[in-house]
Amino acid sequence: MAQKRSNEHLRAQREGKKADAYMCFFCLRQYRGNHGHHIMLYSEGGEPSVQNMVTLCPECHRAYHNGKIKLDLTRF
Repeated sequence: MAQKRSNEHLRAQREGKKADAYMCFFCLRQYRGNHGHHIMLYSEGGEPSVQNMVTLCPECHRAYHNGKIKLDLTRF
């Protein structure tokens, strides 16, 4: 069962997307419906903070989780 997202988590996602001007990290698509994605995964103990967020469009987010694209963690 999926872990329920805390208010702190949801706030960090909103603030991260706003800080990124809603622009996808990979394809640069600017869309208010883009997703806030944890760099260090929330499910693996990643902090719910703006510093741990990257904005991804739905297509790139899906591709990331399907292993088709990768985040270079050394950049963060």
